[in-house]
Amino acid sequence: MRQELIPLWLAFTLGCGSGAVQLSHEEYGRLPREYRLELFDAENDLVIARNRRDEAADHRADAERALADLNHRWDRTTKRLSSSGQAAKLPKARHVFDMNVAYLASQVDVADAGIRRAEAETRVRQARLEVVAQRQAARIGRATVASIKPFEEAVTKLEGKLKAASAAEAELRTRVQTQLNAWKVAEDDYAATANDYDTGVWEE
Repeated sequence: MRQELIPLWLAFTLGCGSGAVQLSHEEYGRLPREYRLELFDAENDLVIARNRRDEAADHRADAERALADLNHRWDRTTKRLSSSGQAAKLPKARHVFDMNVAYLASQVDVADAGIRRAEAETRVRQARLEVVAQRQAARIGRATVASIKPFEEAVTKLEGKLKAASAAEAELRTRVQTQLNAWKVAEDDYAATANDYDTGVWEE
């Protein structure tokens, strides 16, 4: 059985000038259980959306670290090839490096798009929670039924923005795969034409 928690929306979710009626703890306690669960579910969806935003930010940080590490590895590879009399391999090796940079940069772009999509989702979940809260307020006479409509319209508008953000993220994910393929082709070409399967610019 699902455990009911003290509703966080009473404490902070609706306290940002949203216009939705805030129920007191006593009023919340008088709501039928199914109405309280409806609020709990909407609040839980909001928390999940916020967590997704944090995850997207973590992905961006990981991609940026990988990009920085790649630059350090290229410096080491350049010195290794030059000091071992293999400087002629550097142009091909540089091409592999550039393709790898493009791939990691595309991952940063996707992470940025993921953050924007997660932020859009958070705004949708917030708005949906406000709809549910206003609906409960109307059920106990703290608000009119007609007052719910503007909140529902806000949800519809925000859902459109979320759809656009999701489409943009999907498009960038396709680009990541294209960049990955290009990097791997360049990597294979370098290994074959330079007969270099050990020094590889992709090695640590």
